[in-house]
Amino acid sequence: MNIKSSLTIKFTAIVAGILFAFSVFTYEFSEIFRENEFTDRLRNVSRNVVVNYLEKEELTPSILKLMFEKQLNRFPQEKLIIADENHEVIFSSRPIQETEVKLLQNLYKNTGDFEVNNQDTEYCAYMVPHESHTFYVVSSAIDVAGQGKLKFLRILLVILNIVSIIIAAISGWYFSKQALQPIKNVISEVDLINESNLHQRVSEGNGKDEIANLAIVFNKMLERIEKSFAFQKLFVANASHEFRTPLTVMKGQIEVLLLQKRSEPEYLKTFASLQEDIQSLIALINGLTELASANADFPNITFQTVSIVEVLMDAKEDLVKRKPSYKITLDWGDIPEEEDQIQTYGDYSLLKSIFSNLLDNACKFSKEAQCWVRIKFNKLDFEIDIEDKGAGISETDLPHVFQAFYRSNETRIVPGYGIGLSLVKKTIELHKGEIDIKSKKGIGTLVRVLLHNNYISK
Repeated sequence: MNIKSSLTIKFTAIVAGILFAFSVFTYEFSEIFRENEFTDRLRNVSRNVVVNYLEKEELTPSILKLMFEKQLNRFPQEKLIIADENHEVIFSSRPIQETEVKLLQNLYKNTGDFEVNNQDTEYCAYMVPHESHTFYVVSSAIDVAGQGKLKFLRILLVILNIVSIIIAAISGWYFSKQALQPIKNVISEVDLINESNLHQRVSEGNGKDEIANLAIVFNKMLERIEKSFAFQKLFVANASHEFRTPLTVMKGQIEVLLLQKRSEPEYLKTFASLQEDIQSLIALINGLTELASANADFPNITFQTVSIVEVLMDAKEDLVKRKPSYKITLDWGDIPEEEDQIQTYGDYSLLKSIFSNLLDNACKFSKEAQCWVRIKFNKLDFEIDIEDKGAGISETDLPHVFQAFYRSNETRIVPGYGIGLSLVKKTIELHKGEIDIKSKKGIGTLVRVLLHNNYISK
């Protein structure tokens, strides 16, 4: 069953339930009102007869019966029975039936008035005190007019319920169709989007209701898919290019080596060159693997409390061990006494990789392979500035430095693949941090990393 049919059925069922409850309430209330009104009238009429009979001693039962039949016979099948305190029936307008006998017996036992309904006949049983005596009265009649009105009300309610339910069903179908039309439009627009036109977006309507929120979510998903496709194409294109270059060089070296017999030093020189190329390929493969993992938001990372001081110290020591020519100066400023202010919540290995990349870039592109690191501890975060006195980055290249595989003309002479800063940015964003680069051509570059400390990073 589709949503439109389901909504129509549910709406109709709710309306039908409300109408049924209202109809039952209306009918029952009308029935109670009719019964009370009729019994009150019946009691009042019969009470007048009884009072006249008791106050006028000259009225014999036969005369009272004639007067009752001629003057007070206002209801169909009306009947009046009077009994004295000795339980003797002193007047009955018609022969007494078994039902009236039982009512009189109940009235003798009770001390209050009561009403009984037997099929269509309404009975009133009550006591009338007169002087020092008590008389028992049972009056009855059939409320033909009231029952007719109730029958008409039943028919009217049934017809109104049927018509109302039909109208509710039609209205529910129409309104559900109108309500679901925006979803149908979204589905139609999404159905037209494929891998060749991922730039298209779904109309967001008024941008305020639930359908608009759905469209916004779809557009965000399409944006992520588009970026994934773009990254995939870029990854394949650049990876192919980056692999082709060292493999072509290696192939050329081997072909030259095989042209003729070489001396042992020449073989060793070629093998050493091939080893460097293989190391370069391994570094490229590792970088591509990390880049692919970064675009998948690092599915296997483990977050824990990490000291930013230890991360920077370890990153510096490992880098200097690998490249002894690097000169890295750490300026800690005022280290807080509270441990939470020097700790962050993150993955130690990824954070260490961030600063290893940044320190390596700073030294690699600076004069004398030197950089300076300053850390400023704030109450809720800390800022790490990494500065070098290198050639700097041009204004045209600066917006693209975080793009994977991007390398400016000046940096192509330096070994690398343009992967590092892209990894750095994604990793910092994963840690809910920020990174900013400021650079001036011929003066140097300042990289600022902002990470939250343990007060708010969790």
